[in-house]
Amino acid sequence: MMEDAAKPEFLLGIVCVLMFIGAFAPWEVLDVQSKNALGHWQGAATFTGGMLLLLGTLVNYEFLRIKLLDARKPLSNAGIGVLGCLLGIFAAVAYWLGLSPLASPGWGLYLTILAGLFGLYVAYQLYRREQPALPKG
Repeated sequence: MMEDAAKPEFLLGIVCVLMFIGAFAPWEVLDVQSKNALGHWQGAATFTGGMLLLLGTLVNYEFLRIKLLDARKPLSNAGIGVLGCLLGIFAAVAYWLGLSPLASPGWGLYLTILAGLFGLYVAYQLYRREQPALPKG
């Protein structure tokens, strides 16, 4: 299981870093020029997704104490991670679909999508681990 290798909270932190790297890395390559997406709404959405992942990581490690999130901790930890990952994936795919036919996707675009997919898996594992703590009824 994943719990034996690394804690999901730690892995969400890694996904957060990868999402930030992906946001600043090249998303579009045209000849020898490359550019990232930070000048577009997709870059801002990816950066926001990374910030949500950072928030989820800080809440998981209890560096950030927010009463509303602590009260719903099993759902908020996984939910914040899922929201951040989906935002990053959606933005990257939207950018990819809008590429000109002459341009090719950059490695930052691939990194963002892969980090988002891995983050969804980690958030699901985090939810499964904490689900027994949810009240029944």
